Amino acid sequence: MSATLSKQEILILRGFQKVCRILEKENDFLATMKFQKITDLLPVKRKEIADLEKALAERQKIITATGRNDTPLPTETVKIAQEFKQLIALNEKRLQQAINTQNTVIQLILDAAQESVTGYAASGHYAPAYKAQGAVTLRNDV
Repeated sequence: MSATLSKQEILILRGFQKVCRILEKENDFLATMKFQKITDLLPVKRKEIADLEKALAERQKIITATGRNDTPLPTETVKIAQEFKQLIALNEKRLQQAINTQNTVIQLILDAAQESVTGYAASGHYAPAYKAQGAVTLRNDV
């Protein structure tokens, strides 16, 4: 194996390791609903994923240029790639749970807001619940 290819595979292994550590943190934050911390991780996550993609593309260029298209990834890299795949699956599951939770909270707020629409108007008269039917409401008691 060429030194260039070996160096590239080390970069790929490190790239997967970095992205996996970020995904582990993100999954922990998703489990505890710490959305701001997830947002704070996003720039680092994007950078590390871009670096990993670049390393993978460079490896492919080296393999194509040397005609060694049958060169497999090292065992360590295959293992970390599998871990990456599992972390992504967990990440998707937790993201969906967070979305479902947020949708439930929003629906509860909307339901409560609709229930509190009825009451008395500024004029002191009873005001029935009207859903937003227009931008202007005319009063006949003025």
